[in-house]
Parts: sequence; C-alpha cells; structure tokens
Amino acid sequence: MIKKIIDKRNYIILFLIIILIIWILFFNKKEVYIKSFEYFGEVITFKIYDDVNYKKVEKDIKNIYEKYEDMDFKGKLTSDEFSLIEYGKILYAKSHGYIDFTSGKLFESLKEGKSYDFTSEIDKVILEDNKLVNDIDFNFNGIISRYATNDVLYYFKQNDIKKYIVSEDGDVTAGKHYDDGKYKVSIVNPNNDEVLGIISLEKESMATRNKASSFKYYMLNPKTCQKEEKYDSVVVIAGDNLTASMVADSLYLMDIEEGKKMAKDYYAEALWVKDGEIIKTDGFDKYMKND
Repeated sequence: MIKKIIDKRNYIILFLIIILIIWILFFNKKEVYIKSFEYFGEVITFKIYDDVNYKKVEKDIKNIYEKYEDMDFKGKLTSDEFSLIEYGKILYAKSHGYIDFTSGKLFESLKEGKSYDFTSEIDKVILEDNKLVNDIDFNFNGIISRYATNDVLYYFKQNDIKKYIVSEDGDVTAGKHYDDGKYKVSIVNPNNDEVLGIISLEKESMATRNKASSFKYYMLNPKTCQKEEKYDSVVVIAGDNLTASMVADSLYLMDIEEGKKMAKDYYAEALWVKDGEIIKTDGFDKYMKND
C-alpha cells in the first residue's frame, strides 16, 4: 500500500516536471519589442529585449524624434536646437573640417548636379540672446538623425533599458546582449552583395557608408566642393553611435592613411573596400566572428 502511494507521488511529480518543461519551452518565451520608425527620410528599427512598458517606450521614442524633426532654428533657440548647433561645431573640429554643418547651399547644389563655390561659414555661427545673428543655410543631413538616436539611447540608460539593438540606415548600435552572447551583423560588398564577414557587437556601434547611385550626405566634401566616390564601402566600429558615425563620414572623404590616423585617434577600427580590395586597421579583425 505504501509502495503504491509512493509510486503514485512519483508519477505526479514526473507529470508536473513535464508540464513545467512544456510551459518553459512554449509559453514562457520572452516578448521582444520590435518597432520601426520613419524620420529624416530614414527607417530606424529598434529591438528591445528588456521587460518594459512597450506602449510608453514607443510614445517616448516618437516624442524624441519629433522634437528634432520640428526644429527650424528661427527666433529664440530651444535648448535642444542650441545643443545641436554646438554639436555641429564640435563635429567640424573633430573631423578636421570634413563635416561642416554650414554647407547647406553646397549640399543642395551637388544634389541637383550643379557646382557651387563653397566657403565655410562656421565662424559666422554666432548667438546673441540665444538667437542666431547671421542667416546660414544649415546642413544637418546625417547629423540630426544620429544625434536624435543618441538622445533615445540616453533615454534607454535613464530607464534601465540595457538589452537592445538599433539599426539606422547603415548604422547599428548594440546594447548588452539578451543571452550572454553578442549581436551578429554582416558586412556586405555593395558591388556584388558578397558577405565579407560577420561582426560581433556588444555595447558598441558600427557605421557603414557605401557608394550609391544617388547623392548621399556623406559624399559631400566641403573642402573640394565635390561629390566623393573614392571607396565602394567604409565600415567603422567604435564605442558609441556618434563616434562611429562621425569617423565613418570623415573616412569616406579621406585618404586611407589619413583615415587610419583618425580611427586611431578615436579608438575606432575601420575597413575600406576600394576597387575590390579590402583594407583594414590592425584591430578590426578582433570583431570578426570566427565559427
């Protein structure tokens, strides 16, 4: 009698274990927040693996991007407009003049296939009583979207959102991995779609600039007033999205040796594809996935 009771208990325990395993495998899958937004003519996709209030997060992300889309730099500047202008000045200095946010007329002219004799107006960006003194044709293409995304990433930090990956028109930013691994991102040859390698990222950013049929903001060289297409592709890996983007935009316009020096200055690694040849900085291979 006692043996039958024990056997019955064992069956019940076994049955409960099987039910628990089935529940873990099929009903306890962690929901992943995946959402794409369209701002600044780009598609920005977020994947968040943390347990968050997705409706609130989505609303807050929209509010951040819309705040930047509504900027017009007219009259008294908002604190965010002021910060963006200051960041533009910093970019000009860090990029040695390759990223010039006063090049609005040059950008529009090259976009229309016209020539324009551009001279930087960076010294004319003067504020008095929090207003711009001079009327300047700003070129925030590429700058404003990355700056807004950086604001979203700061929002993530404030709200303890750690596990995510963000894709933005050639740029990828990875947070902490959701499963003690690293996020995998492929590098593709734009000429033939050949996969050149798989990059492993965690708490890092990768920016890619490709030769395109249409004129892109990173092809503008304010020093020569010309459209540049010297590389098939430039890939940069750095510690954050703003650094990766800034270095990639600059390297697309620089010679290889000048670019290697800049990458080193900002603790970044870079890969160039030029006429089928692949050139890399010394530390780039450490990010390559080896399986």
